[in-house]
Amino acid sequence: MTRCLARLLPALVLLCAAAAAQAAGAVKVVVVGGIHMSGVWDALQPRLEAGTGLKIELVGAANKEGIIPAFERGDAELLLVHGGSQTFALQAAGIGGAMRVWGYNEHAVVGPAEDPAGVREAPDAVAAFRRIAAARVPFVASRDPGSHEIVQRLWKEAGIRADAMWVRLDDSLRPQQVVELAGRQRAYVVVGAIPVAFGKMRGEGMEILLRGDPRMRRAYVALEPGSAHPASAAARKRARRLADFLVSPAGQAALAAADAQAGGPWIYGLAGAPAALSLPAE
Repeated sequence: MTRCLARLLPALVLLCAAAAAQAAGAVKVVVVGGIHMSGVWDALQPRLEAGTGLKIELVGAANKEGIIPAFERGDAELLLVHGGSQTFALQAAGIGGAMRVWGYNEHAVVGPAEDPAGVREAPDAVAAFRRIAAARVPFVASRDPGSHEIVQRLWKEAGIRADAMWVRLDDSLRPQQVVELAGRQRAYVVVGAIPVAFGKMRGEGMEILLRGDPRMRRAYVALEPGSAHPASAAARKRARRLADFLVSPAGQAALAAADAQAGGPWIYGLAGAPAALSLPAE
């Protein structure tokens, strides 16, 4: 029995060491590009590590098409991205698990510097759209799903019926070129504020004319691994722990501090959630 235990002991030591190493591993995260582009992630990551005791490894920062496949393959255990049809699809497939809102970015009305509709003076986005519609100034309807959803809701609240006299089709080669397209047409467009502010989306003579309306915010979610995701049990615990902290009061305070350090407002916390739109009856 003693000789048997002696032979088994080294193997048990190795197994325990491997388990300890796995438990002490980093939580691997992928984030949608704006979170990183704005500088918020670089300021937030050390705060998250300090608040959770976890080591965090940023696996990637890109648009949805660049980061969702990494999460699907198991290269990352936590996905920080806009909530929507793609995250619901991940949940339906079992790849995504628990999903929680932890913050918001915002869209902005971008238009020609000469601002023929007077959007700069509008008190909010609904008033801005009413001015654009009344002036019959061209407006490019971006095919980005987030922009499309925001515009459709605000048109409805404003009582606007769009028509071809002033609404233009987004036929740019890539969605990221829509501001360039709008610039050529001296048109308005609604896009994410971060990529315009940081020069990722640009057009000649185009400026951010209105931002700050809570109704133009979109939710960022933290998506944990689902049953079909290849993450280990230890990795799942780390992802849950990080997501728990993000939505906690301490995590929200860390987000606010990181956003301020990055020169925001770029990402709003849960306290900045948009109120439900009050829409007219059908």
